[in-house]
This record gives sequence, C-alpha cells and structure tokens, in this order.
Amino acid sequence: MTTHLLSADYRLPGLDVVARLGAVAPGLGPDLLEAVPALRGIVVLSTCNRLALLIDADSWADTGCPAALHSLPGSAAHSSDSHTSATHRPTVCASPVDAAPSGLGEAVSAFLTERAGLEPGSLHLSHLAGAAARREILAIAAGLNSMVVGEAQIVGQVRRAAETAAAEGTLSPDLVRIIERASTAARRVAHDTELSSQGRSIVAVGVEQAAGHLPPLTSCRALIVGTGSYAGATVAALRAHGLTDIAVFSASNRAEAFAAGHDLRAVPTDSLPEAMARADLVVTCRGVGGPVLTADVVAPVAAERLRSAESTGRPLVILDLALTRDVDEAVRALPGVVHLDLPGVRDAVPDAEVRQVDAARAIIDAEADDFERTLAGRSMDPLITALRSHVGRVVMEEIERLRPLQSRLPASAVPSVDGRADARVVAGGGVIRANGSSGAIAVSVAAPETTSEAAAKVSSEAADEPVITLAQAERALHHLAARLLHQPTVMARRAGQEGREDAYRQALELVLGPDSVGGTHD
Repeated sequence: MTTHLLSADYRLPGLDVVARLGAVAPGLGPDLLEAVPALRGIVVLSTCNRLALLIDADSWADTGCPAALHSLPGSAAHSSDSHTSATHRPTVCASPVDAAPSGLGEAVSAFLTERAGLEPGSLHLSHLAGAAARREILAIAAGLNSMVVGEAQIVGQVRRAAETAAAEGTLSPDLVRIIERASTAARRVAHDTELSSQGRSIVAVGVEQAAGHLPPLTSCRALIVGTGSYAGATVAALRAHGLTDIAVFSASNRAEAFAAGHDLRAVPTDSLPEAMARADLVVTCRGVGGPVLTADVVAPVAAERLRSAESTGRPLVILDLALTRDVDEAVRALPGVVHLDLPGVRDAVPDAEVRQVDAARAIIDAEADDFERTLAGRSMDPLITALRSHVGRVVMEEIERLRPLQSRLPASAVPSVDGRADARVVAGGGVIRANGSSGAIAVSVAAPETTSEAAAKVSSEAADEPVITLAQAERALHHLAARLLHQPTVMARRAGQEGREDAYRQALELVLGPDSVGGTHD
C-alpha cells in the first residue's frame, strides 16, 4: 500500500487559499485520477478549514512521472520542466522516513494551482506518505487537527467524502480500509475521552462568540442566510442557547424546504432587508459565489436599527461562517455592526484540555500502530494465496484421480447388486462398486483371489461396506486442505507483522519446494 496525504488547511497555506481550493473541489477526484496515471484511488475531503487528498498510488518512480502527468480537456498542458524546476517546490514533507517523492506532490499541486486559478508555484501543500499519512488521516477524523479540537462533525465529513469517492469510482480497496480504521479510531476517541462531549464545533464557538455581543439569546431573534452545510448545525446551536425566533433566507429558493424541515420561518427572496432589520443576529453559511451582504445592503439596515427604540443598545451581529465570504469586508466598518468571520472564530477557539488531547492522541497512536501491524500481516497475502493454490492443486489432482477411476480401471462385470448397483472386480484383487443412480463409488482392496471368488463376495458385502459419493469425497479433501492450511496461514500473518516475511518464505520453500510459493518474490 502506497498512501499519500496532501492537504491545505487553516494553518498552511491559510483559509483564503483553502476557500479557493474548496470552490473547485467538486469532481476533483475523477479529474485527478485521469490526469495522474500513478493514482489508483483518491478521496477528496473538503471542509470549511481544509482540503485533504487521501491518495492510493503506484510507486511514483515506476510511472515515469512527473512527465506522466496528463493534461485534461480545457486545461493547459503540464510540461516536465515546469514540475522539476528549482523554483517550484510546493511540498512540505514530514520526515526523511515518511517523506514522499516530490514528483507526486508537485504534479498534484500544479494541477490544483491551475484549476483554482492561483499564481504558478504559489500553492504549498503539506505532504505525508506511508504510515505517517495513514496516522494523520486517523487524527483528522478524530478532530485532533481541526480549528476546534475534538469537533464531532469531521468524522461524518470523512465518511461522506469516502461515499462520494465510491460513487465517482475513485475509492480503492486500500482506501476503504484506511477510512474504516479512521472511523473506528474516531469512535474510540469520542467514547473514551471528553473532547467531543460538549458539542465543540466551529458553529458552536461562533454562536458563543456572537452571544457575547448581545443580550441573552433567549430574548433575541436570528436570521440564517443560506442553506449550506452549516445551516442545520446553526439551527441546533441557536436552539441550544434558547433562541427560538429563527428565520431563514435563501437566494436560490431553498428557504421554504429548509424551513419546513427545521420548523423555521422562511423569508421571501425579495424581503432580505426587512428580515435583517428585524433580526439581532444574522448567520451566513452560503459559501458560494461572492458576498451576498455588501455594505450597500447592510448600511441602511444598520442605520435604521440605530434609530429604532426597539433595538436600542443592540448591535446588529453578523456571523459569517462561509469559507468563501458571504459578507463584504467593508461591512466591518459600519456603525452599529459587529462582523465576525471564520478567522475571528478561530482566534476565539478555547484550548482543549491537555489531558483529554493527550488521551486522544494515545488512542490514535494505538490504532495507527495496530493498523500498520495489520497491513504488515496483509503483506503475506500473495504468499498465502500461493500456498493455498498449491494445496488446492494437490487436492484437485486427487479428485481428478478418483473421478475417472470407474472407467479407467480394468474390471470384469458382475451381476447387479440389489437391482441398482453394478460391481466390478478390479484386476489385482480390488472390487469397485458404483451406484448407477447416485454416482456413488466404493473401492475395496483385498488379497488376490479369482474373479469368480471376488464376484461371489460382492452381494454379501454390499450391505455392510459404506459407499460415498464423489461430491462427498471432494468436500472431505477440501476440508482436509483447510485444516492443513490454518496454522501456516496464522503463522504467515504473524511473520508479516513481525517483519519476518523472508524467513517464513524460505522455510516454506524448504518444506514444500519453491513451486509452492512461486511468483511472490519482489
């Protein structure tokens, strides 16, 4: 398994770049799979504060890349020179042990740079490979690398990203195993620590920050602008604070459906200013296109609120939770307006309890180590497959030897037994008995005797001698093979986990011969 994790988040290169990348994330997986032949699978995780690409790739050196990067219809061709120039170094590697070949990071970075319309050479992605990449995606799913440490939503976003990859045909079996282990690790962190017990999330922290500028939210009114991924979480966070007077506005006519599903009031598309004037808190979570709340839209509302006796002493608080800003920066300077956005929310995030974070990281380390041992055991799969094939061939040879026995062996016909079975005397003293209706056969071997003597015994022995079908014989042989292979299979897994693959292979070849494990050498 060759795993890579390339990511951009709120730390590197920052939220503005993440927003640009998030805008071009739809369809990114299939396009990258087509553009970079080295890729076997890819999961694209796009959230409000990161774009992460979990990649299953062939050995980069074996593909001829970065020259193997293909251009897509409608995109400029990517030349080899542009990827290997001394000035273009977009990858940041974790350590010498797990550092990935720069070619893959450069190729993917160049593709994203062009797709997002960024300045050439300006995109710097964090790049982990191998065990470090797999450990990191476990930590991400558990919320340990989020803006709000321990946020509960991220593991669901990881699973949905995998579901999207499956629907788009970019989810490889190796990536399935990683995502499954990441989900398991996240569940353990949630169950065994208190990181997520308080419902920590970007939305919850943002609402708490907004509440600090208003009277108790139980007496306030809120307007949600947009029905994006954070809209539902916003409703839950507001109601958790006791705020029940909530309206929703959508420029794309989705307000009615969203309001019906969440028991809210829907605002008509031509009534946004009036709804804002009535609200104390406006939360935007559209995240598409340009700002919907410009200074020209907000200024008259803020001025009217300043003149209104009803809202005296209450500023208009606008919380922008969209990655691509829904609120124009100029709104921040308007009198009577408090403008909060994701960078401000990030700065207000309280530090998680150190003891809980340490406990969570210990869980992630244990899960990651166990997963690596499992993968090491799976490295013996080709040898185990070869061993099973070898034993299977021996079993089939025995079955084939039995199958033509009745017609192959020289025999003398004898009268039928019980009117059903034909008995034949095998030259050399054996008797083969076959049931014509069931295909059952039985062979008995005795001391040499004349044909007439053997034939005379057939009738008397028929009732006492057990007869099995060929199918029963096949099942017995396969069962025997499975029993014989059980312990070698267990020991092969253990050898892989302990790094003794070569020693086990050599021992197996010594006992069974090189043909038993043929084709498994690197």
